[in-house]
Amino acid sequence: MPTTVAPTQRPAALAVRRTMGAALRLTRPVEARISPDGHTVAVCASGQQGTSLVLAAVPASSPPHATPEPGHTVTGPRDTSVDRHSPRWLPDSRTLLHVAEPGGPGHPVLAALDTATGEVRVLARAPGAVEDLLVSDDGLHVLLLCAEDGAERDGMHLGLPVRLGAPPAPERFAPGTGRRSVWTVDLADGALRPAGPEGLTVWNVAWRGGNTAVATVSEESLPAGYYDARFVALDLTARTARTLLLPDGQLGSPALSRDGRHAAVCEGISIVAGRPVVVELGTGRTRTPADVEDATWLGFDETDGASPGALRWAGWEGTGSRIGRAATTLWSDAVTLGGPGFQPALSFDAAGRLAATVLDAPGRPPEAVVARTDGPRAWHWTPVTALNSAAREDGTAPLRTRATDWLSADGRTVRGLLLDDGADAADGTGAGGQRAARPLAVLLHGGPAWLWSSMYAPADVLGLAPALAAAGYLVLLPNPRGSNGRGRDHARSVVGDTGGGDLDDVLSGVRHLVGLGLADARRTAVLGHSYGGYLAALAAARTDVFAAAVVVSAPTDWLSFSRTSNIGGGYDRAYRIGGAGHDPAELLRRSAVSAHGGSGTPTLLVHGAADRVTPVGQAHELYRALLRDGRAPAELLVYPDEGHEFTDPDHVLDAASRVEEWLATHLGGARPDPPSSAAAPRSASPRAERGAPSPSVPERRLPRSPSGTDSPSASLSHRPHHPGKEHG
Repeated sequence: MPTTVAPTQRPAALAVRRTMGAALRLTRPVEARISPDGHTVAVCASGQQGTSLVLAAVPASSPPHATPEPGHTVTGPRDTSVDRHSPRWLPDSRTLLHVAEPGGPGHPVLAALDTATGEVRVLARAPGAVEDLLVSDDGLHVLLLCAEDGAERDGMHLGLPVRLGAPPAPERFAPGTGRRSVWTVDLADGALRPAGPEGLTVWNVAWRGGNTAVATVSEESLPAGYYDARFVALDLTARTARTLLLPDGQLGSPALSRDGRHAAVCEGISIVAGRPVVVELGTGRTRTPADVEDATWLGFDETDGASPGALRWAGWEGTGSRIGRAATTLWSDAVTLGGPGFQPALSFDAAGRLAATVLDAPGRPPEAVVARTDGPRAWHWTPVTALNSAAREDGTAPLRTRATDWLSADGRTVRGLLLDDGADAADGTGAGGQRAARPLAVLLHGGPAWLWSSMYAPADVLGLAPALAAAGYLVLLPNPRGSNGRGRDHARSVVGDTGGGDLDDVLSGVRHLVGLGLADARRTAVLGHSYGGYLAALAAARTDVFAAAVVVSAPTDWLSFSRTSNIGGGYDRAYRIGGAGHDPAELLRRSAVSAHGGSGTPTLLVHGAADRVTPVGQAHELYRALLRDGRAPAELLVYPDEGHEFTDPDHVLDAASRVEEWLATHLGGARPDPPSSAAAPRSASPRAERGAPSPSVPERRLPRSPSGTDSPSASLSHRPHHPGKEHG
């Protein structure tokens, strides 16, 4: 008799689950901070067991491929469920300040670790969620940037509100609530003092001690206000703000010189990577260093002989990263450097001769690294942690990552990455010398001012890129106009043209790969998250290019988005989606719920019930629009308690399995499956397959059959209907 193969036992499904599981087991170093004496790196490491601090010794010599012993993990007395983050060294290179989060409801605390004895002391109780921790140059005071209970977070930080206790009943919304403000702490006695200007929200801040700080601020407390923020000098004693810069765009990554005479900030669009602007605090004069684009981290060069106001910087370049000083690039490579904002950032020792960061690259799992900044071994990175040393031994096949580019319809060069399992020959041909056309999965990143960079396991769009490549798909990760990595003008080229030239860039990439014989035009899918989900929904509605679409956490109706999203009225105005006058008719015309032109693409929508950046109503609107249109299958999966990004590993695995099955159903599968007479029943969740209790399953919406009755078969997903739990 033919073998019966359950959906989860198909080779492609198994490859997806195996690869996703391996990615979820990674420990991700979030940031690396080198001690002033250059002897130790403190690493904030995030994994399935929570967030911890790891101390790693800097080797006396730095061979380029050293494999260090795992670092020492920092713990405190009886803190079995405490997350520790934001490591900051005092000048003595022995004391490490950090933030300790309680295991349950409650406020975080500022703590100090004596790295010689292992003793952890609580210094102060923070008045809110700590979003930044800065230490004065003399090591006597600390500045905390704190978000109040109930403050809204943006999409880069899950799109969930700050909760220091149980969710309030009722939850209160009022102007001015949920602000972010700065507080100073005297380390001698732990005294906490408010220092920010009343009536302003502080989004990010730089400070070296004393009464002066520089910050980006706005009157609005919602994340929408970030899009209208200005650059100011703060007097922490008088609690006043003096405007330094009204930007053309958005601001991020502020820096302040040691002598307090110069400040700097990146000026860009949306998720800020941009051009540095240097301000003389005394005169207000500004200058923009030449040839510095896509900077994400700024610091002043204070080594001997450096010019006053000279900058160090790090940022994106293409699908890689680069580091520079003034207008000179010192290092660049097709790898991803990391920091606390998920963007390139650096930490230097006191002499400025050693730098630390996080490095992540294809075939090279993320680890903390150090490099000399001078001499013959300058900028040769040496790993100092081995957090993921077992990653290559977990049974997953190595993937191949290649840079690719093509021309869009208007002649613009578009760049991106190709991922596959490397099963064909190095020249791309299959058996008999014939080029093997693969099913194609096009994954679109959010932002749009973000990018696909060269990484071990690219994480956007539910982290599906390596999993689909392992399952046999050719995976295209395009960086269309609007993306970072090619300068501010490229990133701003979607302003007033969302869903226009950027979508053409994506479609041109598909035509390019089909023309080369690499991709099968009949088996092509588009998947996207956030703004990328918006583009995926447009492509599915306007064209017949794709056999299936997956839309994750996407804005689908710009008119309702502008009125319900916590970034609404800021984000949409920054990108002029409704035109210069923010016209409601134009907002609706640009929306995916209004898009038409194609004959209908099977579309799966995936959304978190608690998302406040793209509220779940956005998914319901598109789902109902597709249902009314009735030209192709549509299904909506709503996961309880998830925000803009999914964090529950079981939800991530479940969503990945359902996405793979959706693609297999509508594209015919990535690889031929073993013969079967019928599909065996499958478990409702990945956890059930392991014999563990089933987690909460997503609320699921199915199309209605022509007779008006609910018909699971109409969705072509071959899944039983699972009633969902209401969020909250």
